[in-house]
Amino acid sequence: MTPIATERLILREPNLADAPCYALGVGEYDVARFLTPVPYPYTLGMAIDWLRRTEPATPERSTLIIELPGKGLIGCVSLISELGFWIARPHWNRGYGTEAARALLDWHFAGTKAQTVTSSAHHNNAASLSVQKKLGFVPTGTETRFSQTLQRDVDHVVTQLTRQAWTGGRQKWC
Repeated sequence: MTPIATERLILREPNLADAPCYALGVGEYDVARFLTPVPYPYTLGMAIDWLRRTEPATPERSTLIIELPGKGLIGCVSLISELGFWIARPHWNRGYGTEAARALLDWHFAGTKAQTVTSSAHHNNAASLSVQKKLGFVPTGTETRFSQTLQRDVDHVVTQLTRQAWTGGRQKWC
């Protein structure tokens, strides 16, 4: 896969050299607590194992590192069963999550015939829900998921983006 360049970021496939920065970013409690499947504490060994299992990216199914030129790895964005993303805490509130997710969604819709993309977030993760809203996702319901970090069930808001909303509303988000 050729890396995807945005105005400020590069989205690329992960590699084993990413393990230390990946473990530091996702391993911070304020990040991990909103990532349902991520255990806490998150170790370097866990990052290495995860990176070894990551499959090659395709428009249908991808996990990409979010890299800030000159700074390195600042997060991850994926579209497997649903759109998910995280940004390392020092880089919050700069629009990087929205920018990375937008680029991945463009690649996904351009390279597939998929009509919808699902996402979700903890009910109290205002930042993630805001990114989803900016991208055109609309709430479709709620469900309970077990959080590995919190070691309890957490209410999730489930959202959906249609191809029609994405292609029809792009001018608003550019």
